[in-house]
Amino acid sequence: MPLGRLRLTYTGGHGPLGSDRGEHGPTLVAALGETTRRPDSTAVVTVPWARNEKGALTGLKTTSYAENVVALARARERGASEALFGNTVGQLCEGTGSNVFVVLDGELHTPPIASGCLAGITRALVVEWTGAKETDLPLDVLERAEEVFLTSTLRDVQAVHRVDDRELPGAPGPVTAKAMRIFDERSGADLDP
Repeated sequence: MPLGRLRLTYTGGHGPLGSDRGEHGPTLVAALGETTRRPDSTAVVTVPWARNEKGALTGLKTTSYAENVVALARARERGASEALFGNTVGQLCEGTGSNVFVVLDGELHTPPIASGCLAGITRALVVEWTGAKETDLPLDVLERAEEVFLTSTLRDVQAVHRVDDRELPGAPGPVTAKAMRIFDERSGADLDP
């Protein structure tokens, strides 16, 4: 069965040039396109730019994607499908369009919302369904994590087999494989969790 992608964009509507808001009411744009199922694992790179965990738009999903476009271009240049950001205090934050989970000593961790990451729906379900801990993690945790995976609406749970130049052999590892299985079962049983 073909897969589709629906993007809804809600704006303040028509307004004057510049940053002032208009008085004409909001605009809603719906865009639909085809997509394909993601591979079971992917490569990621870290980028030198930081997410601002204290910024005015922190935690909001906005149409200001320029930073993500630049980071994804860097990822693609290095044979990866996603770029991971730290925040301004050197903690692991998020990807350009995904949340990140790591396995340390067999336990599943993800950065807390206070790190500046987007509170993704898939992230929240994985935390709830797997018991993952929200933990402040230094960015260099990616150099020692036993397993790494990404979550997003289009990725669901996707294993990471390479972070920068570090290979993670056997991806998905056992914790990631269990999270993938749990997510598939739970989301398949309730299409509107």
